[in-house]
Amino acid sequence: MAIPPLYASSSGDFRSDTFTIPTQDFWNQVPKASLGDSINLEDTDTCLLEAKISEEILGGTLFNNEKSQGLFCMSTTMANQIAIRSHLNFAPPYSVLCDRRAHIFVDECAGIAVLSQALVMPTAARNGCYLTLEDIKENYVPDIGDIHLAPTRLICLENTLHGMCFPLKELQRISEWAHSQDIKIHLDGARLWNAAAASSQPETELEYMHKVSNLVDSVSLCLSKSVGAPIGSVLVGSLELIKRARHIQKQQGGGIRQAGFITRIANYCVDLNFPKKIVEVNNATKKFWEDLYETLKEQHQFELVLQHPVETNFIFVDLAKSKISLDVFLQFGKKNKIELWDGRLAFHYQNINQEGLNSLKQTFIDVAGFYKENEYVSEERSARIY
Repeated sequence: MAIPPLYASSSGDFRSDTFTIPTQDFWNQVPKASLGDSINLEDTDTCLLEAKISEEILGGTLFNNEKSQGLFCMSTTMANQIAIRSHLNFAPPYSVLCDRRAHIFVDECAGIAVLSQALVMPTAARNGCYLTLEDIKENYVPDIGDIHLAPTRLICLENTLHGMCFPLKELQRISEWAHSQDIKIHLDGARLWNAAAASSQPETELEYMHKVSNLVDSVSLCLSKSVGAPIGSVLVGSLELIKRARHIQKQQGGGIRQAGFITRIANYCVDLNFPKKIVEVNNATKKFWEDLYETLKEQHQFELVLQHPVETNFIFVDLAKSKISLDVFLQFGKKNKIELWDGRLAFHYQNINQEGLNSLKQTFIDVAGFYKENEYVSEERSARIY
């Protein structure tokens, strides 16, 4: 097995924004890291990161002006699952409502069923983009004293979901109604950084973050996606919730002793990339899509169809509706030294250089040329919920 180089390039990798590569300036942070015990809240860099995310980035308060606290986790999957279990607090029967495309439902290995023993109510967004209050009202399980039911105790939302931003006005409607029903809200904000950077409202990115935080009961923020750290996520919740979450995290093997070198790098990445570089990534993604679409349509008579609108750092090309075989797409990606999974294209601060974008564009031009001479053949592949 070949050993990858120490400093590989991610300029041609469009599989996910998790594929950023640590550079020398990251490792320069390590010798300065604190060496305390993070389980006992004695590690300076870890405590600083938790406070920074909960207080500076998210404003220090949650719904109903509840004072917030942060908890560093090894991944957003861990942060989400710990949050869900902490909210439910072992009082079954209960159910959790979420978008049917949500990461907590599709991509976290049945964690809710295994770890929280909860029924999941996966709900379709009728507008194709985000859940509305009407979607939720039609699908939640009310607490009416019926012993046959598992009442909805928690609503889990995601911002961004497939690169699409959750509108603040709709989040406010859902928050007001949910809390009137004594239902909590957890926000998977893995890429909330991108939503803040894309906000068309007059507020700054931090003001946007604060407004979102004040509408929910907990938030997870990924550090290994948009801001490009090698590891980590921070769960933010009330003091009581985080106290329970720390206990559950330890039980699940997520307690870290000397976490300082990880959290110091993460803190450095937040300062390095938010908001300026994330704004640049969002803008570069939209510009690339507009240029690609027009080039293919006008010069090659080939029209791409999207699964979702391009709002932040993702382009979701519907390969089937665009009449592109996945095998053909991957074949030309390999020819142009581009890493791809499928029609989901993820942009990050290390792959928006001209070299990487030109190679990705050439991949689509090659595909268009292929289909001028060859008939599209549809494929049967294992289904993925998008």
